[in-house]
Amino acid sequence: MIGSKEEIKSIIKGHGIRENLTLEEYHRLEPKSAHFLMDVALRNCSKAVRNHAHPKEPTKAMVNGTLIHTAIESKKTKNTFRIADYYAIEPTDINKRTKAGKLELEEFHKSIGDRIAITEDQWNMAVGCREAAWSDIYAKPYLEAAKFERSGFTTINGVDVKARPDLDCYEKQRTLVDIKTRQKDKSDPESWLRDWWAYGTYIQAGLQLLVWEKLNMPCEHYYYLLVEVEEPYDTNLVYLDEELMEISREKTLDAIEKWKSWIGAGLPKGYGKPQQLSAKPWMRNYELIL
Repeated sequence: MIGSKEEIKSIIKGHGIRENLTLEEYHRLEPKSAHFLMDVALRNCSKAVRNHAHPKEPTKAMVNGTLIHTAIESKKTKNTFRIADYYAIEPTDINKRTKAGKLELEEFHKSIGDRIAITEDQWNMAVGCREAAWSDIYAKPYLEAAKFERSGFTTINGVDVKARPDLDCYEKQRTLVDIKTRQKDKSDPESWLRDWWAYGTYIQAGLQLLVWEKLNMPCEHYYYLLVEVEEPYDTNLVYLDEELMEISREKTLDAIEKWKSWIGAGLPKGYGKPQQLSAKPWMRNYELIL
């Protein structure tokens, strides 16, 4: 565990790969993350600073996403996983409306220490997603070869950055893999590609590729393991072609330059200088309905 500012600085001094940082420790470190650069690219720099300084409470989908990542990644031995090291099922027979029930619930939370309380339904969902992912014959080789909880730190064009791929498969497959949870029937390539573009997820891929390249681990492939959060927990393994990998890198570098320009301009508020609006290709293909 890390605590003081001195300890935090020592972790990123010299840059490189850091093993086994918790997600909380990773987020506390100052180098710019993919989510920060996504705010820079899709919104504006001042909003990125505000969101970083005042993070919102995680949504239910975000909580479940972290839970599923932990379930899939926390393999202990060939047939056992460490999900119970991080989560505990809240008893279902506690009446939370009564004083006795509230006291019982308080005692339960004290008894589980640093573990996170989840419902039985959440536990079953996480286990179902885990079993589906590890049963996917195409995904399993990457899961077996992966190094988990690896965080990369470096400087790109004068900006300190960090990246944390879910599966680092560089050594055996020259590949990075990211796990993404999806709603039921939303793991087909077209649905994923639309969301990938709309939400700026390409910057996450681009930053991971650039950081690993800067650390002398250039990856030839970038995959997504899509896992649906409803039964039967379908999975799909998709990958970026060379053009999409290059677009991801370029968009990430654009975001870094936008951040540097904003700093150089004296931290102006809002969206910056006037921006031209121009017709997009999709605008020329619409049908006017009277």
